[in-house]
Amino acid sequence: MGDIKMTLIKNSFRWRSENKNWVDPFTCEPTRRNKVPIMNLIYRSSILLVVVLLSGCYSYISPEASEKFNARAAPFSVSVYPVNVIKPPGSIHPSIPMAEKVVTFLETEKLAKPVLVKERALYDFVFSPNQTKIVANSAKAFAAQVSEAGIGTDYALLVEIMMLPNGEPGGVHYYLSDPKGEIADGSFTNDHWDEFKAVQPKTAEDGYEVAIRMLRRTWGK
Repeated sequence: MGDIKMTLIKNSFRWRSENKNWVDPFTCEPTRRNKVPIMNLIYRSSILLVVVLLSGCYSYISPEASEKFNARAAPFSVSVYPVNVIKPPGSIHPSIPMAEKVVTFLETEKLAKPVLVKERALYDFVFSPNQTKIVANSAKAFAAQVSEAGIGTDYALLVEIMMLPNGEPGGVHYYLSDPKGEIADGSFTNDHWDEFKAVQPKTAEDGYEVAIRMLRRTWGK
């Protein structure tokens, strides 16, 4: 049980040493250690409570699959699916050209051994005021499709760019599934996150720029 708790903590806090940010388990938003009120630190001191709350932020990530992915010693192969651009009220527009750019990025930075997949990942996208519910739904749907597809690589990757009614990205997500349909890694951003703020995305293509910054941060360690 202790190992599972620590895995949840490591993968759900999303500790970001380069800017001292971590994910607040109560809001699932990034914050800074020195801005967390002392009383809140005392109030949040229970490790079990933290684990439960954090599992809500990244509940779709399998602790076992995540531990295996983070313990990798060699470059991994990954099937890159067309990037899903989501437009209100929930229509999915897969982009192979953006997926090709993801492949080039991963190859150039030697983060993985990517293989382009032209099969589209389609599912019922559910808009919600709670972004964690959105990503959990999409992650589980994508993982189920990967499990049925029988991929020939170590993992499968889907980038998801959620557009707002004004035509600008409101959130950028990515999901990494193993062949069994277990999510080994994943993350989400919005205008509270540094990657998002750095790009200030106005178009779906800008959303791609946010996504590669996310992948560079998490896979480039």
